[in-house]
Amino acid sequence: MLSLRKIAVTGGIASGKTTVCRLLKKHGAYQVSADDIIHQLLEKNAECKRRVIALLGPDILTDDKIDRKKVASLVFSDHEKLQQLENLLHPLLFTKIEEEYRKVEHDNRYCCFVAEVPLIQEIGKEKEFDLILAVIGDEKTAKERFIAAGFSKQEYDRRMKRQWDPEKKAELADFTITNDGDIAHLENQVKEFIHTLI
Repeated sequence: MLSLRKIAVTGGIASGKTTVCRLLKKHGAYQVSADDIIHQLLEKNAECKRRVIALLGPDILTDDKIDRKKVASLVFSDHEKLQQLENLLHPLLFTKIEEEYRKVEHDNRYCCFVAEVPLIQEIGKEKEFDLILAVIGDEKTAKERFIAAGFSKQEYDRRMKRQWDPEKKAELADFTITNDGDIAHLENQVKEFIHTLI
């Protein structure tokens, strides 16, 4: 029996990665998100939570829970701390993604396995996937979306410093979807992508 194609979805901040993943799921993909997995690890994995608090200090807690906004504002202004946090979280993240994949790799109800992993290229983990799909869009629109979600322009700039330029991400990906129109236009590109896979 054929294994499902394992695809990582990347792209710039607020480029529409999550929307593309949601559309892929709507059209038959099994979908996971690195952000969701990290969120679960920080909330439910006691050992992981303990190690993150030991690394970043108790000030990252709000009501005894790790506050991801506090973590972000701390690590995105301290490269060394960010590196240490990633070294702690990434092995757990990729183990979980692999576990999810193993659960469904021979399940013919799905057309593919999709993981939203924004920094897949930057951390050199492309080889763990069959294909990389980049979602790119207009930077001005992306910045507006990010700010509308409750973040500052400074936060956008700080996070973008951590990422490759979206054009570079697209250039080195296997496929690119351009989020420059309405949702119907985006969905048509998603359907074309799935058609190409099949």
